[in-house]
This record gives sequence, structure tokens and C-alpha cells, in this order.
Amino acid sequence: MFIEKWPSGAFLVKKVAQKKISTKLLSSDITAQALDSLAQKETTFSSDMFSYKNFASQLHNPEILQMVLIQTKQLLNRVEAIPLLEPHNPLCDYGKKIQSRLQNQFPAEFIFHSNHIEGSKISQEEITKILEGKKSIYPIKNEIQEVKNSLKSRNLLKDDFIRNISNIKKLYHTLTKNLLQETWDPYPRGFKKYQIIVNNQPTSDPTQVETFLGKLITEIKLWKKTTFPLQLAFDFHLKYEQIHPFTNGNGRTGRLLMDKILIQNGFLPMIVFKDNKDAYFNAIQKASENVVWLKKYYTFMIEQYGKSVEKMLDFVSL
Repeated sequence: MFIEKWPSGAFLVKKVAQKKISTKLLSSDITAQALDSLAQKETTFSSDMFSYKNFASQLHNPEILQMVLIQTKQLLNRVEAIPLLEPHNPLCDYGKKIQSRLQNQFPAEFIFHSNHIEGSKISQEEITKILEGKKSIYPIKNEIQEVKNSLKSRNLLKDDFIRNISNIKKLYHTLTKNLLQETWDPYPRGFKKYQIIVNNQPTSDPTQVETFLGKLITEIKLWKKTTFPLQLAFDFHLKYEQIHPFTNGNGRTGRLLMDKILIQNGFLPMIVFKDNKDAYFNAIQKASENVVWLKKYYTFMIEQYGKSVEKMLDFVSL
């Protein structure tokens, strides 16, 4: 399911500006054209913000940022407008269709790609069966359990999920409960106990994991005031993967936590697509080696976000 309440119209617009714009739509005669016009105004407002300009300057293709913002807000506006629409308004059914597809189809897409990045082979059709409570014929029981755990992990990220050490551990334990690793050993409890090298890069010292993770959580709260939300989510994900707090499961928990930040800040959740796995790992590795490569990492991630929004638009057009 979609892991949080829909934003209440705030999205990228400060409350004062949002109030001025949205009050023009408080009628029973809201049209698609009016909602699209609102999306354009909100995006124009956001593009004048310092945080937006700073993030755009760090992308190889800044134009993609404006494009995904407009598409995101167009989708969200249709859902957010549902309470304001008369039942006979065609946009009412369209908004409900978007909401249903995001709640019911997006999790299957996310789980499929996130788990496949880590080596899973189960098909999306079997994942959908499992999420719908149907019996799966897939022969590898460990991967079936992984899907069930992934859904429970997404559901854990509700409105009341607070990003702290205890809850991140709980997220990991929910994701890995009753699972076996590639070595067929159970997932260990708690944070890693030994140094782990990823792509020839050392991750954090095991004795420093809790300190570094606590610092990252604090920094995210501070950065939120001055950092564009997409960059905020991407920065968290990069630093979380650099810390690599657990022996295994860091990518899956990291992508879930990144989506939580996106949704909290009025954005749609995103998928890192399995077909782009090598580029994903390479972008993280390069950005970890040298901050000069941050542009490569940001560009890759915004492209994945844009691809995710396109996937959601495909849901709606089915």
C-alpha cells in the first residue's frame, strides 16, 4: 500500500503561496485544465527557491528536474482534489484510479525491482499474487518470505514512523525475519559486527555505526530547512549506504527509508530499476570515492525518479 497519507496540498509550495493558489480551486467545478495550471504555478514557484536552483545546478540535465516536478504535482493534484469534487465530475474517478493504482500496483513494482537488485529471481506476477494473499507456485520459499517481509516493511513506514536508531533496527528486523542470506545462514541480529568492503570501498567501522547513523538522522533534520527534498532523500540514501549499518539488507532498507523521506516531503515514492543496477552501484561508488562525482549520482537518481513517475503514469493509462 501507499505508505503514508497523501500530502494535504503543501507539496513544494510554502503555506502562504499555496493558500493563495489553492483557494482559486475551492469549487465543485474543478477541471483537469485548472489542476494542470495549478501544477505549473506551484512548480514555477519552487523553481525560484534557492534549494531548487542549487540542486538543479548539480545535475547534468537540469531540465529533467522541472519535468518530473510538473508530472508529480499533476498526479498528486488529482488525488488531493477528490474531496473537493462532485461525484459526477470525471476527475473524481480519475483521481481514485490513480490513488488505487499507487496503493495496489506500486508496491509490487517497488518490491520486484528492489529485491531483484539484491539477487531475487521471483517474477512480478508471483509477487502480485503474494501481495493479494493468493498462493504462489514459486519454488523458492525464501524469496516468497522475502516478498512478504518487504510488504510488512513498507507498511511499517506509516505516518507514525519516526526515523531513529531503534526504528531503523526494527525496519531491518522486519525485512529479514525468518530469511536466509545467500550463504543460507540466517540474517544476523542488530548492526554489523565486522568491517565490510563494498565495491572496493570500506564502509563505516562497526564500532562507529550507531554514532554515524545518529549523526545522519540529526543532519537530515537540519538539512530539511535548506535542501531541496529530492536532494535530501538522495543525500540520505548515499550516506546511509556509505555507513552500511547492517551485514546485509542495507540496499533494501536504504531504499525504503529514502522513499519515506520523499513522501514526507510531498513527493511520490520512487523505484531504482533492476535494469539499471550496475549504473546504480557505480554511481554510489563514485560519489563515495570523491564528491566531484556527486553530479553523476544525483543525475542518475533523478532519472530513476523520473522513470518511476512515468511508470505511475502508465498505471493510470492502463
